[in-house]
Amino acid sequence: MDISYNRLEVLINEISLGGKIVPIKKASGEEVFLLLTHCVGVDKLFADLEYKKAYDLAVSQGFMTVEETLKLLRGRGFLLDEDDAKIKVIESKIAGQEAILEKMSRVPTNRDRVKENIETFKNELLQILCKKESYLEYSAERKAQENKYLYLSWRSAKDPYTRDLFWPTKEKFDSEEDLVFRKNVFSEYLKMSSGMDISTLRHIARSNLWRIRYLTSLKTGVSLYGIELPDYTVDQLALAYWSHFYQSVYDMPSSDSPHESVIEDDAALDAFMKAYMDERSRDNVSAKEQKKNHGVKSAWDHGETIVTKSNPMFKDVKYSPVLEAARNKDKSSISVKK
Repeated sequence: MDISYNRLEVLINEISLGGKIVPIKKASGEEVFLLLTHCVGVDKLFADLEYKKAYDLAVSQGFMTVEETLKLLRGRGFLLDEDDAKIKVIESKIAGQEAILEKMSRVPTNRDRVKENIETFKNELLQILCKKESYLEYSAERKAQENKYLYLSWRSAKDPYTRDLFWPTKEKFDSEEDLVFRKNVFSEYLKMSSGMDISTLRHIARSNLWRIRYLTSLKTGVSLYGIELPDYTVDQLALAYWSHFYQSVYDMPSSDSPHESVIEDDAALDAFMKAYMDERSRDNVSAKEQKKNHGVKSAWDHGETIVTKSNPMFKDVKYSPVLEAARNKDKSSISVKK
């Protein structure tokens, strides 16, 4: 992945801010710039209440649940057991290719071809899942989910200069006459709320522009984003996680650390780290077994033990002429070798 310096700076600022400024089109074609922020804390709690209210209402109005919808579709032949079988086969193929990629982590030959295979299988799986999802659009759960995200869209949309809510109340948001405008706000929030692509976040986490901030935060103890942990957005949490992940890679001993080309390749690095951790786990198990088999020796298991007068067993310990003879013999052997 190649991200320009300017684009990288924009992405870091958006993550640190917890939102982004987006041009939203009205029905007239006019663009309005809004600040869309990630919703956290109380906003999410209220959104969950909106979901429950909408779900209960949908069920009372006769909407079927996801489970009921799937049962009906299977009964009418819209969903076949063959689709479920295909999903299992494709998932098995993906797992197999990932296992192959793991073995190639130290040998980059043909790695790109295996990654292409994984991507192809994932796209096939996505097509089947999308087909299945399309049948569930009018289920009670999907209606409730729509209401939940409409609420979050309202709480997310703000004036970029004052940071006040663009619609002061939920009633004003619901009664917005420009439905195209409201729908575009809803769509933009949905895209943002799902979080940045993982490959983009990983690229940011290992970039020098971000690592300067990250390492400074580690050394000074200053909050990474200037806010408390419970207020972190999905992107802030993900970037913090990947920053710690790459720091652990950079802290590895030089004899164990992966090549830079592997670090920059997400799939290859994941495979490398899995193989590395598996090897460490086997070594730890082996060390524990070896310790268990040999046992832990006490002082009395050794050939010679010093017991002072203060020890309660001093009077019970007897001198052993056999051990003394053996000790003198060992000394003689050493003297001869010299």
